[in-house]
Amino acid sequence: MYYIKDNRLNPNPITKFFVVVLLGFTGVHSINHYSEWAVVIVISAMYFINGFKKDAIKNILWFGVLFFVPDFSALEKFPIFILMMLSLFALCRMFYLPFAAGKFMIKTSDVGSIISSMDAIKIPKEVSIPIAVMFRFFPSFVEEKNSIKMAMRIRGIETKNPVKYLEYVAVPLLIISSNIADDISKAAETKCIANPIKKTRYVSVRIHLIDFIYAVTISVIVAGGIICSH
Repeated sequence: MYYIKDNRLNPNPITKFFVVVLLGFTGVHSINHYSEWAVVIVISAMYFINGFKKDAIKNILWFGVLFFVPDFSALEKFPIFILMMLSLFALCRMFYLPFAAGKFMIKTSDVGSIISSMDAIKIPKEVSIPIAVMFRFFPSFVEEKNSIKMAMRIRGIETKNPVKYLEYVAVPLLIISSNIADDISKAAETKCIANPIKKTRYVSVRIHLIDFIYAVTISVIVAGGIICSH
């Protein structure tokens, strides 16, 4: 399962999206290391209180590994070969905070709550429908990928060879992706998604105290990190 039921400890999808956008600015305006760790700990705490304990630990461990990757200004002093090898890791380090917040949003939000939240703040259908389709597509894509890998393990097929990986995994995934997109489109049409009348949503979302705690805490940390870094 990629989401849990709406509860008072699970922030509104709009709050999560606000945090993702806010942390996206940290790729342009860097914050100090203490603030970065504070953001990671807050996101891990949100994972933990929503029942994703393994993801909370993984979030801290992944950032702990990337934390020791030098930034681009320090990489300029290295030889060109090492610079090329570490540039990708430095890029991951730069955008890890918005990635972690985005993963938390996807992990703890379902399509119904996302659409209900966007309807509540009057977001146009031209924006809300593609976002809903995106959230429905990627979990199905990951499930199909895991199914393919499980079938390969049962048959004793290894994917360490990049060429065999493309043949046994990537090609089937391309075909399956097309089928998933068709199925989602058919399901949307069956549910009269193009009907202009106001729809009654089965899932209702509300603003809880956790929304203010999550948004305000991240905002304060980011603002303080930007001020301290300058």
